[in-house]
Amino acid sequence: MWFRALRVSAVAVLLAACTTIREEMPQPTQPDTGPPTTLPVVIVPVPVPTPAAPAPAPGATASPGDPSATPAPPSGAGCGVGPGNGSGENCPRQEPSFLSQVESAMDQLVRQEPQIFNLNKTSKGCANCYQLVDADRYVQRMAELMSQRGLCGLYDGEELAVKKTNAFNDQYDIFTADGFMRRQAGSYRSTCYPAWF
Repeated sequence: MWFRALRVSAVAVLLAACTTIREEMPQPTQPDTGPPTTLPVVIVPVPVPTPAAPAPAPGATASPGDPSATPAPPSGAGCGVGPGNGSGENCPRQEPSFLSQVESAMDQLVRQEPQIFNLNKTSKGCANCYQLVDADRYVQRMAELMSQRGLCGLYDGEELAVKKTNAFNDQYDIFTADGFMRRQAGSYRSTCYPAWF
C-alpha cells in the first residue's frame, strides 16, 4: 500500500512540476520605409578589335620616301629569303649560329624600350636577365630586330626562330617560364634542317 501511495505522490509531483512552455511566435518584419539602396554598377571596358590592314599586293614596290610604303612585317617573312620548306622536326642541338645577334638585339631592346622590363629584378645567376613586364612586346620586337641584323626572325609562340638562308634556322628560347630574359648559350635550343619558316 505504501508503494501505491508513493507512486501516487510521485505522479502528483511530476504533474505539478510539468508546466507548459509558451513562446511567442516571431512576427513578420515590416518593410523598410527608408530610401532605397542602390547597387553599384561596374562597367568593364571591352577592347574592340580593329581589322588588320590588308597585305600589300605581291610584287608591289614603293619608291624610297613614298609615304604609302609599308614596313617589312615583323614575322621575318619580308626579310627577302622567302619561306623555308622544313618540317621543324629535324632539329638537333648543335652550336648556335646567331647567338651574338640575338644577344645584341636583347641589349638594344633594354636600351631602347626599358619599360618592357623590370630593371630592378633579375634572374638568379644572371645580372642582365631582367624580369619581363610586357612579354608580348619583347618577343615581337626581338623578331623585328633580327631584320636589322640582316637576318629573318619569327617568334613561334615558344621560341625565336632565326635564319639567314633556307638551309637551316636556329631556335632560341629567349625567356624563362617564370618571366625573365634567358640569355647566352642557355637560350640556344636547336638548329633545324632545312629552315621551317
